[in-house]
Amino acid sequence: MGGDVIGDINYFSSTKDGCPPCVIPCSIPTTQRSNIEHACVPMTIYDLRGKEKSVDLDKNAFEILKYDGSIQEEFEEGSEAQQTYYKEISNILKQRLNTSKVIIYNYAFRSRGVVQPDAQHDDTHREPALYPHVDIDPSAVQDLVEKVLGKDESERAMKNRIQIINVWRPLRTNPITKNSLTLCDYRSVNAEKDVHSYTVRGAKLHAAGYLMSRDDQDIHRWYYLSQMQPDEMFVFKMTDTKPDVARFACHTAFINENEPTPSVEQTSLEVRCLILYGES
Repeated sequence: MGGDVIGDINYFSSTKDGCPPCVIPCSIPTTQRSNIEHACVPMTIYDLRGKEKSVDLDKNAFEILKYDGSIQEEFEEGSEAQQTYYKEISNILKQRLNTSKVIIYNYAFRSRGVVQPDAQHDDTHREPALYPHVDIDPSAVQDLVEKVLGKDESERAMKNRIQIINVWRPLRTNPITKNSLTLCDYRSVNAEKDVHSYTVRGAKLHAAGYLMSRDDQDIHRWYYLSQMQPDEMFVFKMTDTKPDVARFACHTAFINENEPTPSVEQTSLEVRCLILYGES
């Protein structure tokens, strides 16, 4: 099944303790990992099937690209499969973005099936996040770039345009129908009112990110791709230092009540990429 659907978006509303919002990574039980309260709002989520070319990174903060590579299974850290996948994605991004330097610094598999105990979650194996967010905010970019590049090279890199981009796709032969990814059109977001910084305690990479609150007029425009296949990728921005383009894509998993409960596990793979410009 496909087409536009109504799905619940779990917007940020407040914090449980009145303190600024914060989250803690997978080292403690799920129920203790944040002080964030959410407000569930039914929203129209528009299907991009048949309109895949209608969205663009610099206009909407996301787009859909094709993947014709070889990796369809989970890989281990440091494996040949990981190196192959990183090279495949780097080459796709270099060609699409017209840049010579792409550094993939993080990956994560997200499973949709039987709920896994907390002990089976780690930095590279997670469940989909069911609230709209951006994984990094501008205040944390310099720290991340320094962690990835080192102090001297990061100072040079920060003088030019930098993007941090997520590349997300299904694995194996099963399309993603459960907890599908939906992204919000940057043009419908009021960056002064709708996004709110949160901190990540004990962060290894992203020390701060954005949460998203409901717009009073419900003008946010959400998009997904029905029956998303392993040869299709969402490419979306987490940050872009260029001021006159779409800067970030708020995103979340959502429950599509129009789809039956799948009988097989569905897994997605995302990689986070540092894109450098002005480099030879």
